[in-house]
Amino acid sequence: MQTIISADNTFGIWAVLVAGSALCMYGERKRWFGSLSGALIVIILMGVLVTAGLIPSASDPNLSVEVYDFVFTFIIPTAIPLLLFNANIKRIVNESGRLLGIYLIGALGVGLGAMVATQILPLGPEGYKVAGTFTGTYTGGSVNFMAVATSLDFLESPLFAATLAVDNVFTNLYITFLFFLPALAWLAKKIPYAAPVEDDTVEHVSAETKNDGLPLMEEVMSAFAVAAVVCAVGYYISPVLQRWLGTDIHLEILVVTVLIILLANIFPAWLQKMEKVAYEMGMLLMYVFLAVIGAASDLKEMFQSSPRIILFASIVLIVHLLVSLFAGRLLKVSLKEIAIASCANAGGPPVAASMAATFGMKRAVTPAILIGILGYVIGSFLGVGVGLVLQ
Repeated sequence: MQTIISADNTFGIWAVLVAGSALCMYGERKRWFGSLSGALIVIILMGVLVTAGLIPSASDPNLSVEVYDFVFTFIIPTAIPLLLFNANIKRIVNESGRLLGIYLIGALGVGLGAMVATQILPLGPEGYKVAGTFTGTYTGGSVNFMAVATSLDFLESPLFAATLAVDNVFTNLYITFLFFLPALAWLAKKIPYAAPVEDDTVEHVSAETKNDGLPLMEEVMSAFAVAAVVCAVGYYISPVLQRWLGTDIHLEILVVTVLIILLANIFPAWLQKMEKVAYEMGMLLMYVFLAVIGAASDLKEMFQSSPRIILFASIVLIVHLLVSLFAGRLLKVSLKEIAIASCANAGGPPVAASMAATFGMKRAVTPAILIGILGYVIGSFLGVGVGLVLQ
């Protein structure tokens, strides 16, 4: 589809992403959106701009948009270490179990949802392939989509194109809803527990500042340099590990996360001096990433695909969320943690980490990445397993 700002207008698209992110971040600080986060608003805003034809869709497989590729290739890997300068292994071990538990229950909820959807809305002889593929993608993110689809010989199916379109767009709509979830007052009353991971009482060592209160330029560049070097080393090591382990799973984000955690625990005093400015820089980059997530939500594209596939995906996610909410209430897990775990199920590590950060839950960023990466490992197995059972 032809858009007002064409796909090759690199700076035009970049300006929309950055300006939209700045506007929504400023609006959150000024409380323009009430209890809604600026992260949620930027996703909605970009989705509206894509649907209105202002900028190209980030989910269109026929388009190669340099700006979107840049965000996924450079922005996300750089943002993650910036958010983890204050990562403490002891605290992560003690607290990641909460997110891990609700995440694993949520993964089972996805499989159950696929089975329920198959009974309510049968899609014919290849319906089991749709169920398996959605199970994989809603357990560990879109990384698992092609793996499960290939394993179930789904690529040549007439249902594949519609399933792919719904996955590209509907998943982003669901993630948008998860950003909104903690703002639902009536639901918060049902799940009123305040989780320790939300109690961000850690004292941060502020970056050295000038007289006007702004961080020194060398503090900013030092934090940025650490993130860049960690990414460079992580992306150099990852292919070696993949060959050594004999796996096709992309390990880059995991390796980058491990490296920055090691640095944060070996040289805590050094990194904590830059932690405040690093976290702010990471949040800036995450907002741009979330703007691209919103740009992948082309509503026209989704509704032009099969309505039955849309309804099928809806049933899967509704069952998953109900299971997660019920388990969260029993386990006394906060609504924000449920949203983060569900986001790790459906969207994978980067989106889950950005959600934890935008919720102000710094301690949950690393666990969110770790459970999201776990989804890469188990998602394909669960998806293929559900498909074979339903077959």
